[in-house]
Amino acid sequence: MRKKLLLFLTVVIVLALGAFGTWYYWTHRYDKLIAAAAQKYSLDPALVKAIVYEESFFRSQAQSTQNAIGLMQITPVVLQEWLEAKRTRTLREAFESVVGKAIDYEPNAEEALSNPAVSLDVGCWYLQTLLNRYRNEPYPLAVALAAYNAGPSNVERWVPNGERPSISRDEFIARIEFPATRNYVQKIIERYDYYRRDRDLKE
Repeated sequence: MRKKLLLFLTVVIVLALGAFGTWYYWTHRYDKLIAAAAQKYSLDPALVKAIVYEESFFRSQAQSTQNAIGLMQITPVVLQEWLEAKRTRTLREAFESVVGKAIDYEPNAEEALSNPAVSLDVGCWYLQTLLNRYRNEPYPLAVALAAYNAGPSNVERWVPNGERPSISRDEFIARIEFPATRNYVQKIIERYDYYRRDRDLKE
């Protein structure tokens, strides 16, 4: 009986360690790419990672019903804005500049955004653009996250520019009309706080 119990406990421990190892690998496998993209756009890697966690749970091939693709769930509209900002002639040229190597074909949007480095570059560029746009807000991160998820036009519709300085961050979040976007903003802020606390403990 005792041997069976020990065997059972051993199996449980091995399975638990295996599950933890798989989870750890999955949630840390893009840490270097996230850090590089975040540094390029002067962002906190912990914030970028929190967004990737919520957007795709680190699945580079993820696609949404809204045609958003990749780690940071980039839409074709944002991809086009990124291309215009980079002033590149083709998606291939932009792709090559990010991944650092030449390719012999013209990728489509799905192929490009399924590449982790490209998705992170576009997503970090867009996030930085939004944070700059709302930098004078009393709670720029919450507004930028809402705009990242639902678009700046919806943010303005929910709470016009003139009203935002007079309400708190929690009041702003409560006035987000899309439940999915409201939860999105809350979850990312919570996970961002968690990642920062974890980083502080390790330093």
